[in-house]
Amino acid sequence: MVRERALKLLRAPATGAAVAQVWQALGSFALQIAAAWLLGASGLGLISLTLGVIVFATALSSGVVGDSLVILDRRDRVVRGGLEGMAVIINLVSMVATAATLVAVGLLPPVAGVWFALALGAFQLEDLARRVLMATMRFWRLVVVDSTALLFTLSTMGIWYLAAPITVEVFLLAVFVGQTAGLVAGLILIPRDERRLVPITWTGIRQVAGFGMMRGIQVSLTPGLLTATRMIVIVILGTAALGQVEAARIFVAPALLIVQGLGSYLLASYARDKQLPVVRLIGRSRSASLKLLAASLGAGVALTLLAPVLGHWITGPSFSVDQVAVAGWALYVAGSATVQPFASLGAVLGRQPIVLACRLTDATLALVLVWVLLGPLSLSASLTPYALATGLFLGGFLVRHFALRPLTNPGPGDSTGNLTTTRTSHVHA
Repeated sequence: MVRERALKLLRAPATGAAVAQVWQALGSFALQIAAAWLLGASGLGLISLTLGVIVFATALSSGVVGDSLVILDRRDRVVRGGLEGMAVIINLVSMVATAATLVAVGLLPPVAGVWFALALGAFQLEDLARRVLMATMRFWRLVVVDSTALLFTLSTMGIWYLAAPITVEVFLLAVFVGQTAGLVAGLILIPRDERRLVPITWTGIRQVAGFGMMRGIQVSLTPGLLTATRMIVIVILGTAALGQVEAARIFVAPALLIVQGLGSYLLASYARDKQLPVVRLIGRSRSASLKLLAASLGAGVALTLLAPVLGHWITGPSFSVDQVAVAGWALYVAGSATVQPFASLGAVLGRQPIVLACRLTDATLALVLVWVLLGPLSLSASLTPYALATGLFLGGFLVRHFALRPLTNPGPGDSTGNLTTTRTSHVHA
């Protein structure tokens, strides 16, 4: 009996989603640890900024295209062509725009800018392959994709390290190689009918953009906020200070990615069960949020206590992990647990504009707090995650109150509260 329950739990999609996100976290964890050990606090700060820009651009692509392929009917040829077209447009524009900007402001030399652009493009496309696997509930295959990417990235760095020191350029080259390998693995693992290409049409592009652009802006808010925060820290305190903050974030990153992974599972499950009464869906999101909140707080306490003991594994001998910043990032994870389940449900229920307004409000507050703490008040950079966590807790309240709560109010002649919402004819699981 126990064995059967264990096997059932192991095969559950939610378990696969959590394991996949943990494995992805470990991959990112390993790369940034390598940056800290090989490049020190300043090098880690610069690497964190460049990877943050990649994650921000990928989040936009994942929101516009990835969430659209989960929620819209990707079997429709017009929609499918629109998904392909938007993927190409976002990929090319983001590669050129972000690389040119980083080179123009002097953060990256031209050669590093080229490898950065290629790494970003491969990262985005690999993420879309991962989203197809998520949409088809094949979460365990994500582990294979992420393992392939990590293996090729670390192998590239290891081979180079045998002949010459690791630099930012080499790091970005390794990311490009790894993500390209992960993309190939993802294309092999997705179902054959999901690899089918159709002609791209402007009608499809407009349809996908109409649905996905709002969602793309919404899901890119958090990485965009983190990127803006990193820029503020660098401008006011320098790359070494950012490296200290980032080391604490890396220490807490596995817990955050578990929350994000389960959020991706919740989005797919909401889309699958969208015909259920809205009240029931909101109840599910509330239950998921409370469980994630409790788990993240427990993990945060443990990580904070362990930081002085295990922190040097992250940073190497050149600097140490700030325990105050670790506690702040733990609160940030808890704040994410109060937002993500409700924001995902809001996307499925067609409440993206309201959710976006709520998230813009909390992101603006967080950025203002970061600037006030580090600028006018001249306080430590270790307080940065506390400002970001404050914004997330506010965002969770705003999304629940303004985006979802109105849906639970019965309309005229309906006293049951057993509501459904109007959706477009192209929305399918």
